Amino acid sequence: MRKILTTVMLYIAMLLLTSAVCFAENKKDIAEGRNIWFNSTFGGERFFSLILPNAPFSLQIGFDQMLTSSRDNRFDEYGVVNDPECTPGDASTGYLDRCTDPESTGVIGVRKFPNPSGGPPLIGITCAACHAGFDPVRPPSNPNTPQKENIYPTVGNQYLRIDKLFKGHLSPHDPRYQIFSSWAPGTVDTTLLENDHINNPGMITPIWSVPDRPFFDVTANGEPARVHRNGQGGEDDIGCEQAALRVYFNIGMCAAECMIGHLANGPGRSQTPINLAECRQVCPELLQAEESVGKLCAFLQTPRAPRLVHAQEGADYIDWKVVGKGKRVFFQACESCHSDGDRSVRRDVLSNDLIHPFTEIGTNSCRARTTNWMAGHIWAIFSSDQYKERPTGGPGFYRNMPLVGIWATAPFFHNNRLGRSIGDPSVAGRIAAY
Repeated sequence: MRKILTTVMLYIAMLLLTSAVCFAENKKDIAEGRNIWFNSTFGGERFFSLILPNAPFSLQIGFDQMLTSSRDNRFDEYGVVNDPECTPGDASTGYLDRCTDPESTGVIGVRKFPNPSGGPPLIGITCAACHAGFDPVRPPSNPNTPQKENIYPTVGNQYLRIDKLFKGHLSPHDPRYQIFSSWAPGTVDTTLLENDHINNPGMITPIWSVPDRPFFDVTANGEPARVHRNGQGGEDDIGCEQAALRVYFNIGMCAAECMIGHLANGPGRSQTPINLAECRQVCPELLQAEESVGKLCAFLQTPRAPRLVHAQEGADYIDWKVVGKGKRVFFQACESCHSDGDRSVRRDVLSNDLIHPFTEIGTNSCRARTTNWMAGHIWAIFSSDQYKERPTGGPGFYRNMPLVGIWATAPFFHNNRLGRSIGDPSVAGRIAAY
């Protein structure tokens, strides 16, 4: 009997030790994933600084204008988040901010690297450049002088003025200037550079409560996968890791080696799909990204949607007398799309993540019409077989977006055009926009 007890105790000890090791490893992956989110460009700076300003793109992004602007009104002008660990620069820094992190430009998610030609530093962006913003529950007292605790990594920066950055060096007579001027704060056309010839800006989406979202069984080139559905039209639908790789291509990774040659370069030509196997042979940054996206996705499992009741004075904005009635109205009018149907589950993200034709939704159709994920197009490898088997070959649909945390993310709709953009990230400002 004593021998059996000893064996059982050893078995339990081994289980506990294994669990502790797994927990420690997962915690390490999450921390590294967060660092990747905020700091990794995987070489995209070469695209933005050395390729994009020249033919055939001939588009110089206004990073220089933004990064040398005064920290005292940088949020007011560009909607960006100042790095709390930086201070104003001077002539000795090229008027870039002086930062403890040598790769920080002074703006969260915008990174700088030495120029091999000895000129101004190369500027690249990370996921955090667009998706990090102010914590809705702990906003800064002054949005131009945030502290670390005021920054939320995945809220989706609905104040970001990407339009100003893209048109910064263009004449108002340039047609592209007018296109960029149509973008609302907090939106970006992610198919602008890998162009689908449609002006379709979309909101910078918040990423939170991911473990609570529905799973879907899909196949990618016949290989089965059980994944969350991503993209406003459900395009990035073969898993977080592949969606993250697609984003890194989108922000310049391996552009010269693996992207530019697949664009519709010239009259009568069409896109061709990025080939990952070929790209691995010529672009080491892809290999680095593939080794990193698992940790990035581990981190993306952790952010939770902000709750208004947890914000300072947040409860003052809630009329509890009508909450019950509002819940009943929601289940009568909205539940079919914006709930998983199980009212007993407390962590409902308020979406079933299903897709609907834009003709059924009835809103502006441009974002739904993107063609980049179709068979034969540049991002075909990042969409599922089921996406390509839609009656349209893929485009033409909108996904039921999660409404959890919606009090903090107005204006609404895929293009941030429903409601006013008042540029105030305080609790009062968010509620006013809501």
